[in-house]
Amino acid sequence: MVLKNKSEVLKISFSAFFADLGYQAAVGAFPILLVVFFHVPIFIYGIAEALNYGGGSFMSMVGGYVADKIGSKITAVFGNALIIILSFTGLASNYIEAILLFMTGWWFRNFRTPARRAMLAQVTTEEERSEAYGILHALDIAGAMLAVTYLTLALYFGVDISYVLLFTIIPLSISTLLLAITKAGRKGIPKRPSRTALYLVISTMFFGFSFYSFGFPIITTYHFTGKTYLATITYAVFLGFSSLFGYIFGKIKLKEIEGLAFLGYLLAALTSLGFAFLSSFGISVLYGLSAVMGIAVASTETFEPTIMSKLTRGSEGSGMGALSFGRSIGVFIGNVMMGFLYQYSYSYAFLFASLMSFIAFAIVLIKVRE
Repeated sequence: MVLKNKSEVLKISFSAFFADLGYQAAVGAFPILLVVFFHVPIFIYGIAEALNYGGGSFMSMVGGYVADKIGSKITAVFGNALIIILSFTGLASNYIEAILLFMTGWWFRNFRTPARRAMLAQVTTEEERSEAYGILHALDIAGAMLAVTYLTLALYFGVDISYVLLFTIIPLSISTLLLAITKAGRKGIPKRPSRTALYLVISTMFFGFSFYSFGFPIITTYHFTGKTYLATITYAVFLGFSSLFGYIFGKIKLKEIEGLAFLGYLLAALTSLGFAFLSSFGISVLYGLSAVMGIAVASTETFEPTIMSKLTRGSEGSGMGALSFGRSIGVFIGNVMMGFLYQYSYSYAFLFASLMSFIAFAIVLIKVRE
């Protein structure tokens, strides 16, 4: 299929590429900054991530509503421009400053996400959505993978982490410029999602309980290897497979609900089970599990917004906001639980994640498919 507005799809998708090329370096550095450099307990890191996603859930809902009221383009550009705040996390003199700087930038990242997804829906037909969201996810995660690559090299060569984080200002600025020149962004009709759409929100909330910050596998890898650069490679593997399979899922014609259920939620449940019981077998197993989790996340990031866009015609901003809200609420609670359970055993934390993903799988099969 040839996308009718391919240039606009690519502008939005490359905006995602440059955004992740910037802030994902901060995401990878954040657990290392807190746990390794500031020596905070892991449960504090879990609470910090919960604050990021908890506040982000509210910002997602607000961003989706605002996108329908004033236009998705202006909402996306405004939120994207303020992500730069997290670039200054490396200048923090203590862990509280680091948490506040990262949190503020992350909240505005959530604020713009529903609007950006709505923009993509507005420049495509329903038949093009799966491919368009697959391209968006592929480029999004390709940027993230490159970000983790330069972060890993910087850690290996002993570059001050503050310089790495300040560098992220450049790709984040390019990202905002690309959104600003995109020809999309009409207003919508703010309204409550349908019952089926609400079930999708509930399912992604449960997946959010298991969608822990990838900092937990990073910390697990560091625990078993003692090397920060080997730990961040875990994230690069995850992102690389997620990018590749986002493109693949967008191209091949799968049934969207079944793809989300089996290749997304169920696969994530099984992978978290693997992290719980197989992590001690060594770094090759950790990298393998990270790759499979990347495939699972590619499925959710491709099929969730595609399904939601079809359930919320004319109110894409509100629908995408509800979707991001559900995910963020789940991630908020999930990161708190993961942090506290991890204090006792990493296995307990990943078992909790596995159970939550399986519940999301069941909801999609029973309710969304009706």
